[in-house]
Amino acid sequence: MLKSVRIPFLSGVTLLVLTTACQKDTEMPEPTVTPPVQEANVSLTYTYPTASANRGQTFLAQEPTGKLASDKLTLAFEKAPRAVGMLTEERIGFVLPRSKQKSGLVGSYTLASQPDPGQGEVVATYERPTFNTGVYLNQYSGNSHPMEGSLVITKYDAARQLISGSFTFTVKQAKDPYTYLAIGSSSDGRSSCEIKGYGTFEEIPLL
Repeated sequence: MLKSVRIPFLSGVTLLVLTTACQKDTEMPEPTVTPPVQEANVSLTYTYPTASANRGQTFLAQEPTGKLASDKLTLAFEKAPRAVGMLTEERIGFVLPRSKQKSGLVGSYTLASQPDPGQGEVVATYERPTFNTGVYLNQYSGNSHPMEGSLVITKYDAARQLISGSFTFTVKQAKDPYTYLAIGSSSDGRSSCEIKGYGTFEEIPLL
């Protein structure tokens, strides 16, 4: 004789509890994405033959950015303009060719310098744009001036495309960056100046 099998009755409440529990087991929490710090601090000093003329400044770069292209890495740190519609007041840039890059980018890189810029690994440029017409832009780089210093990359997050590090540079035999030479001038009578810069940058996006 066959015995009857009794199947226990599951109430609607029990089914709901079981279904909810299964859903909770399968649901995964959304990953938390931390926004990049994107901060760069820059300090500059200017030393003249007359000590009383020396000056300096420190600023937080405005929206520091970089770009990692197939042929080079570029970084730019700019000071915010004093008024809307004006150009940036200071700009510091670095160009690191692909051929000079270390594995994973992390490492210390020497600056290009006159008289033989090719001996350096990265080209540093410092410039002070002018708000007036008829004068030259004040620009100094290892391609035109003797320079000392280095660019140090301490961290490169390839997944998030973020880069961190520090830099130092000294421009030798420079002309006063606060005085602009008129276009067409036959001679440059500006005072001599040594320009020193240093700074740190943290989690700069490589756009």
